[in-house]
Amino acid sequence: MAAVVRDALTELGLPAAETIALDPARPNLLVTLDFGPGGRHLVLSGHLDTKPIGDATWTVDPLGADIEGDRLYGLGSADMKAAIAAMLVAAARLTRSPLSRGRLSLLFTADEEDGATFGAHHVASTRPLDADAVVIGEPGGIDTDFDRIHLVSRGIARLRLLARGRQGHSSLSATPGTRNAGVDVARLVTAVADELTLEVPPNVDGLEGWAATVNAGMTYRGGVGYGVLPGRIAADTEVRLLPGMDRTALTEAFTQLTQRVAARTGADLAVEYDVAPNDWLPAAAVPADHPVAAAATAACRRVLGTEPPLAVFPGTTDATWFDAGQGLPTLPALGPGLLRRAHGADEWVSVTAVRRSVGLYEALAAEFCGAAAVPAGTRATGSNA
Repeated sequence: MAAVVRDALTELGLPAAETIALDPARPNLLVTLDFGPGGRHLVLSGHLDTKPIGDATWTVDPLGADIEGDRLYGLGSADMKAAIAAMLVAAARLTRSPLSRGRLSLLFTADEEDGATFGAHHVASTRPLDADAVVIGEPGGIDTDFDRIHLVSRGIARLRLLARGRQGHSSLSATPGTRNAGVDVARLVTAVADELTLEVPPNVDGLEGWAATVNAGMTYRGGVGYGVLPGRIAADTEVRLLPGMDRTALTEAFTQLTQRVAARTGADLAVEYDVAPNDWLPAAAVPADHPVAAAATAACRRVLGTEPPLAVFPGTTDATWFDAGQGLPTLPALGPGLLRRAHGADEWVSVTAVRRSVGLYEALAAEFCGAAAVPAGTRATGSNA
């Protein structure tokens, strides 16, 4: 994908990309256009990787980029190759009719779908972007394209629910004192789904979608197979976090529930976090009155003829790293496509929406870059809000 982007930069007459890489096989690409002194610096960002095809059953070739009517099908079409294409074309148009001042950068990252170790996390920790704001082109539609302006990127806590027993012959499961760790962890998974209560910070800005979600039992790990009682089974579980949620409070909520289930069932249960840095990715947020939020609203009004409501993006994005690593206000999802079409079979994006994205990014850059720079004191974002 990085090679495809490099070729596109040449074809579009854009500058060559700077490579930022922890691993040469997983490069991040940065391109910057300087329009003139003064103004603001905006970064348009997107990730080059996708989730695997997995075991989803497609009715079209997932790598074929087939177009049927207004739909372009393919893995990553919405999440988020379409936005990257639109950003490239928008940048090329801006070189032909440049702004009077400001700076625009394109940052394409390698590893968003698997923890960002080689991607935005690496970039944010090694390469100062010196920007006033970042806008990520994740598929931002919930019901229709561009129907929200997302100010919050939810974080994620990754945990494992554990049950431990003594591995042994399954024909002896009726022997007193014998336990099945698979059944024990299933009871804990059910309790988390049905009984867990988490504290949610107040929704001060009245954003749509202000909620934390818990997804238990997403993957089960452990065991041997038929004939063997498992000695250890773990169930991957996640919490989608809101700004202001506290790790200590969340850990205590899981711990107390685990202890209650253990007390009533007699099981040996525990909770642990995934390995760092993927154990706790904090939420990121842009204040509702920040200039990049105003610029996005103005661009939507100009190009789409609408002023979408301010909202919380359900997913976790590279906004976490730009916010936590460099304090950059980051809109997590202003791109074509609907989130519900990602990570599954027959992913598609509207060709019309992709084309409108080009104008949207042009208008956004003109609105944001051409104005006065953001005062340093207003850069702090939602992780501290």
